[in-house]
Amino acid sequence: AEMSMDEKMERGKQVYTQSCLACHQATGAGIPNAFPPIASSDYLNKDVHRAIEVVKFGLTGEIQVNGNVYNSAMPKQNISDEDVAAVLTYVYNNWGNNKSEVTREMVKKVK
Repeated sequence: AEMSMDEKMERGKQVYTQSCLACHQATGAGIPNAFPPIASSDYLNKDVHRAIEVVKFGLTGEIQVNGNVYNSAMPKQNISDEDVAAVLTYVYNNWGNNKSEVTREMVKKVK
C-alpha cells in the first residue's frame, strides 16, 4: 500500500538526510557554483517526471536553475521506488516548492 502523506514526509526526511543533504544542504540551498538549489527551484518545480528521472538515473552536464548555470554530476541513487517517492514528496513540500506528492506508481512508470 502507498504510504500516507505523513509517512512519506517522515521517510523522505530520513532519505534526504542520508542521501541528499551533503550536496543540497539542510535548507535545500545547494552549494553555489557546485550543486544547484532544490529550494524554490524552477528546474525542480517545472517537471515532476524529470525530477524522478534525475533521482533514479542521475544527471550529468549543464542545467540552469533559478537563472544560474550548474555543470556537475548527480549520481544515480540506489534507493527503492518507495524511497524516491518519499524523498521527492519531502522536497516538494519544503523550502518554497510546489507541494507535489510523488507516488510509488509515478516512480515505477519512469524508465
